Amino acid sequence: MNIEQVLAQAEQLLAPWNKETIHPESNRVDVVITGDDLRAAVTVLHEAHWGYLSAITGLDLGTDSAQLEALYHFCSGPAITSLRIRLPHTNASLPSIADILPPASFFEREMQEMLGFTFSGLNISERLFLPDDWPDDVYPMRADFTLDQAAPVAGRHADELPEQGVVGGNTFVIPIGPQHPALKEPGHFEFTVDGEIVTAARMRLGYAHRGIEKAAESRNWIQNLYLFERVCGICSHTHAMAYSLGVEKLAQVEAPPRAQAIRELVAGLERVHSHLLWLGVAAHEAGFDTLFMYSWRDRETVMNLLEQITGNRVNYSANLLGGVKCDIGPEQAKAIKEGLTYLETRIRHYLEVVTTDVMFLNRTRGIGTISFDEAVKFGLLGPTARASGLVRDVRVEAPYGAYFHFPVSAVTETNGDLEARCEVRLKELLVSCFTMRTIVDNLPEGPLTVRMPRKIPAGETVSRIEAPRGELFYFIKSNGGETPARIHIRTPSLCNWVSVLEKAVGRQLADVPMLIAGMDPCFSCNDRLVTVARPDSRETWSWSRLREYGIEYYKR
Repeated sequence: MNIEQVLAQAEQLLAPWNKETIHPESNRVDVVITGDDLRAAVTVLHEAHWGYLSAITGLDLGTDSAQLEALYHFCSGPAITSLRIRLPHTNASLPSIADILPPASFFEREMQEMLGFTFSGLNISERLFLPDDWPDDVYPMRADFTLDQAAPVAGRHADELPEQGVVGGNTFVIPIGPQHPALKEPGHFEFTVDGEIVTAARMRLGYAHRGIEKAAESRNWIQNLYLFERVCGICSHTHAMAYSLGVEKLAQVEAPPRAQAIRELVAGLERVHSHLLWLGVAAHEAGFDTLFMYSWRDRETVMNLLEQITGNRVNYSANLLGGVKCDIGPEQAKAIKEGLTYLETRIRHYLEVVTTDVMFLNRTRGIGTISFDEAVKFGLLGPTARASGLVRDVRVEAPYGAYFHFPVSAVTETNGDLEARCEVRLKELLVSCFTMRTIVDNLPEGPLTVRMPRKIPAGETVSRIEAPRGELFYFIKSNGGETPARIHIRTPSLCNWVSVLEKAVGRQLADVPMLIAGMDPCFSCNDRLVTVARPDSRETWSWSRLREYGIEYYKR
């Protein structure tokens, strides 16, 4: 079926509850429903296997309307169906759908904390993102939010709360994080264990948040490009590319073919960088430090190539709105080909190691196995889903940019365990190396940029691209000015966390670090807000004050 037929099928399924149909984009249909009909509408889409729940976006429509809006985005290939529900500020209550679609629990908790929605039946009271000392009934993504509303509540900081330990008998609560040798970024997990067996698991995010979504509302479209590059240091280019494609779509501007090809080339190098970094982290968690050091040594080859192309090793800043700022000349093309030849040899070696080394297989084979049906249930994305035989790859299912001209093939395995996740990522790198070589040999001629307007026309768009960890989802709304009205980011890690908490139960505590590392988590990608802590006080700082402090600090 083509896109129109797929969208028509969704409209037909939702007809009993449809109050209004909106077509904001050619590949998208929005169906307006009431909160009372939400569970029925979601159940019908779910039972008909019409796509998967990709994200839930919450919006404050402004103080004049005094309304909030919830958008439930379901994706089926390139087609997107969004359920739209409007509610008053004073009674923004919706039924939870987490029992139907487990990933929704994280989306709902985010909307609950950031915008003040309430979800009946969610049955989770602890916070996911906001600090413990954040005041009640203050929602940072509301239109009328001000910094003075976020004054910390005394006696509610984590250091001042009662500790948990023994539950009873041989049952204990074991904390991992926010700072722990098994975690490379700050997150907090609590595992209830009976002896060595995990009987319950829960997690807390929010330790690496910088308020990027809120900050974007006070910056212009160009400034935000550099802001979103810094959501994650490992997939910096991916975030900038998703943002650029979305803004270009709103402006009805298309980057030149040469720029699109260079974007895909840098994305491929970033994927190699990310997967080799992940391989080293996973090997370290398994006690295989030789593999850790070798893979990170070879990762330097990719970082050197990225530096030669873009001038940077972390935040590459290759993108511009309307194109790219870096070109591939003969010298760069030669270096890329030589680097890919070396990397292909090393990747094949690592693939042999992770599938034959007895010690490593003891920590990966049969551990954290997720079946195909469980992958669908948990809403998994990226290599974690593809290791269970579930093909979820936006580059293949909904190509964008240069992927129409330089396609990739999806790599899948069926075992669904940690070993399969290693195999998928390494085989995926071989596919990426082949595609990058093809791009270098067939780079289109032409300019690198086209002209972009300062004011982006009013409208909404959804930009989806395949990050190293899976589908990256950007919802972008413009009111026709120089700054966005709302930008919502849903990173793949937020979808994949459900599987870690589910699969940890019943396993030995010693397997937990490998389960966490196996999904390749990114904590900073789940960015929402920040509270600045100093030894003498705890207070919320504005961006300008934090910047001034940094300038003065480095002067000293």
